[in-house]
Amino acid sequence: MNKLLFSAKKEVLIIIRDVPGLLILFLMPVILMTVVILAQEYTLKNELGRTKLLVIDQSHSAFSAALRENLVKSGFFDADTSIRGIPLTKEHASALINTGKYPVGIYIGPGDSALEIISDPALSGPYRNNLVAPLKYLIRGTQTRNVVENMLAMSAGEMKPLIDKTVEESISRLPAVKDSFAGSPKSEIRPTAMQNIVPGFILFAMFFIVIPLAASIISEKNEGAFRRLRTLPVGFGIILGSKVLVYFIVCLVQFFLMMLVGLWIFPNFLGLPQLQIGNNAGAILFATAASSLAAIGFGILVGSAAETMAQASLFGSVMVVLLGVISGTFLPVHVMPAVIRDISLISPMRWGIDNYLDVFIRGGGIMTILPRSLLLIFFFIFAMISSIYIFAKRKT
Repeated sequence: MNKLLFSAKKEVLIIIRDVPGLLILFLMPVILMTVVILAQEYTLKNELGRTKLLVIDQSHSAFSAALRENLVKSGFFDADTSIRGIPLTKEHASALINTGKYPVGIYIGPGDSALEIISDPALSGPYRNNLVAPLKYLIRGTQTRNVVENMLAMSAGEMKPLIDKTVEESISRLPAVKDSFAGSPKSEIRPTAMQNIVPGFILFAMFFIVIPLAASIISEKNEGAFRRLRTLPVGFGIILGSKVLVYFIVCLVQFFLMMLVGLWIFPNFLGLPQLQIGNNAGAILFATAASSLAAIGFGILVGSAAETMAQASLFGSVMVVLLGVISGTFLPVHVMPAVIRDISLISPMRWGIDNYLDVFIRGGGIMTILPRSLLLIFFFIFAMISSIYIFAKRKT
């Protein structure tokens, strides 16, 4: 036990003296997470909130009035028909849209003879589709209702007021459409961008220990520290075990730091939704422990296999970023192509992120996350056995 503690003390001193390494371990993931969350929140508010658009109304008919009303009632659009009190022309509106001041506009020709959706050519394809598709449905729905009302007006005669009243009463009795989430009826958690992003960056931060951990191993190999330790009655288990102990604590600190940011700093200082983590603390700690071990095993394996600091830093950082991208750190996995989703199933980072999502959002417990947690632990065991084999083969 004393050998393990003394070796662990050495690891702590190495970490404390490496200020750039401390920044990478603790500050960099927090900054990245903050930037990504702010960017996604801003994008969602702009794309899912009210979008300002231009309506060039050269018809001034009942249809054009109904369309403007439906655009506003939809809750997604605000329609401007003039700029500084001056009615819009098609040319003026096109110029405003082309410069990016408005994303989209609707042109209604004289006598409802023409309908055209004009969009900014600089809009991304998905965003443009998200704007144009609902506009087409609103326009077509307004046209259909306008045709039906005209037909009723022509055929119903004196019965029209009674028919209109009957239609309105029938519509008012229709059941409301509710919006809900699949899951336990007792769960009060409502998923937000926070619940999807924070788990990803917890794993991202943990796996980024590959850089200081690999650096520690390579430094000791190059400086002959392992040879000196091997002259003493200290086995590979003690040497690597001390690194596992110290970096396990580092991973726990990273986890609690991310939790602090999500639970307190984001809602109190940035006005973002508070991270909801449920009530199953045991499952959260179990998921954290399994993920920490997998991250440590990855770092030790890279440090054992690499010959130089440059190799370890380049390979380790690229692999962590790549695993983060395909595993859902920056974007949810479900929006990625099927081939990427399939590849991510073998990523330890994906296993850890899915564990947190199951606990945070789906209300799962230890049994829910047990299969993936065992995979993370098996990955740690495999990495440690491989590292010991590499050391023994090199006789360092």
